[in-house]
Amino acid sequence: MNKKTIITIFLFLTSLTTYATGQDGDVIYIDGTQWALLGQPISRDTALWRQVRAAIPQQHVTISSNWSGFTAFWSIRQDALCLDSIQYLSSFADNKFQPESIPAETLKSVFKNYFDGKQIVARWLKGDIRVARGKILYYQHNAYERNYEEEQIISFDQGKVTGVKAFHNFVVDGFSFDQVGLSQVGGKSVTPAQLREMFPLHLERYPELANVKRIVFSVRRAKVDETGHLVDCEIKVAKPDVNPQLADEMEELMKAYYPWRVLFINGEYRAYGIEKYVFVYLLE
Repeated sequence: MNKKTIITIFLFLTSLTTYATGQDGDVIYIDGTQWALLGQPISRDTALWRQVRAAIPQQHVTISSNWSGFTAFWSIRQDALCLDSIQYLSSFADNKFQPESIPAETLKSVFKNYFDGKQIVARWLKGDIRVARGKILYYQHNAYERNYEEEQIISFDQGKVTGVKAFHNFVVDGFSFDQVGLSQVGGKSVTPAQLREMFPLHLERYPELANVKRIVFSVRRAKVDETGHLVDCEIKVAKPDVNPQLADEMEELMKAYYPWRVLFINGEYRAYGIEKYVFVYLLE
């Protein structure tokens, strides 16, 4: 295996690890209030990104929740996104990570094209950022795949605010498939017998299931409304090979069940815990 191939495989595996781990993001202050910035605006400019990484001492500490190795602190002042400071973890001592800041003069040098004499304005930034605070309502251990009670989507053009959408998110409690193979109602595990009671299939219609102990269903294109009703979905039988009518029957049973868990996230109702889930239906 040549060197180029080894490097390619390493970068590929590194990217998989990055996307499979929850990331901390940056910090932003809006009207004096601290919010989590779910992303890193500096990464929108690859040249700046490399220069910031080069300004951090090589012996800095990298943790799995912050693969970039640094955290940027921002403020919105006079409708502009301003970079206040950048911290990195210099060491680990007394069971604590020790943060240090990149010197202000170094930052001015790295961001010299964006320093107006008083502050660093993110004029390279065009597009949206998402900021959040409050209780986490939904979480996936993958980059910034999480949602909070309060979120704002802020639009920028050359670092200037062009629009703000504010949302108050909430959850409608109900049934959901929280993990692959684990069904829950109200946070409590549902037994195989209870699952059969909730979705009573007419198994006698499918003689091919005579010696089968489990059926594996997959859920796609699930849509829910504000009341907890499942208004649409696509069900498939992953295992075993069986008459497609079984999937249709399960789909009708799921649409008839109520209530399902619903998340109102940034202006829309989402079927988190239902959509793109696989669940096992044990026959005994």
